[in-house]
Amino acid sequence: MNSINRTLDILSYVTSCTSPVTPQVISTALDIPLSTVYRLLTILINWEFITYAKQYGTYTIGAQSIKTQEKYYHHSLLMNASRSSLQSLAKKTQETAAIITSNLSETICVDMIESEQALRCSFIIGRGNTLIKGASAKTLLAFRDEQYQELVFEIYTKQLQQPKNIQQLKQNLMQIRQQGFGTSISEIDEGVFGVAAPIFKGQGVLAVVSVMAPEFRATHRLNELISDTCQTAHDITKLINLE
Repeated sequence: MNSINRTLDILSYVTSCTSPVTPQVISTALDIPLSTVYRLLTILINWEFITYAKQYGTYTIGAQSIKTQEKYYHHSLLMNASRSSLQSLAKKTQETAAIITSNLSETICVDMIESEQALRCSFIIGRGNTLIKGASAKTLLAFRDEQYQELVFEIYTKQLQQPKNIQQLKQNLMQIRQQGFGTSISEIDEGVFGVAAPIFKGQGVLAVVSVMAPEFRATHRLNELISDTCQTAHDITKLINLE
C-alpha cells in the first residue's frame, strides 16, 4: 500500500472511531509501522484533517470535517438525485431505506428515511460499518473493479488472518454481480433482513440503495422488497446519468 493510500486509510480510521485514538492503536489496527503513522499524522494535522484530542497522546478529526459535510449534502450529485426516490421507496415498502457508499475500509450511510412502524431497523447517517458483511457492503464491493476489490481483500486478509473467508466472499460477490443485487439476514444485526442494489455513474458504482427490515416482517415479501429496491436504484441511476 503506497503512502497516499496509507494516509487516507489513517484518516478514514480516525474518522470512524467513536473516541480519540493513539498512534499505537492506529499502527496495530492498520498494520502500518508506527514511525510511518507519526509521519502521516503530521501531514494530516498540518492540513487540519486530524487534530490533537484533549486526552494526552490521542488524535481525533479536525476542522476540515466541519467544512465538508454541508457541502456534500447540498452539492453532491448523489444526494441531489436520490432524495425523492428514497422517500418513495420508504413509503412504498414501509421499511427503512438508505443510500450507502463506501471507501476502502468501510461503508458509510449518507442518507436515510426511517420506517414509521413501531418496530424498525435503522441506519445511522455518517456511521461506518464493515465492507465485507451485510447486503449494502457486499453489493458495493461486488460492483467495484478488480483492483479496488484486491485492495480491500488485502486489508481484510491482514485483519482476519483467515484467507478462506476471502475465497467465500469472492464467490458471494460473483453471485451478487450476476443477479444484480445483494441480500443478507443477520449478518450484522441479529434478526435483520437487508437488500441492496447498485447506483451507477457511467460504468462505475457510485452507491447502493438499501432497505432494511425485521426478518419476521420481510420473509413473506422478499420478492417485493428486492424488486422495489432494484427499481429505485435503476431510477436514481437514470437521473444521475441524465437518461
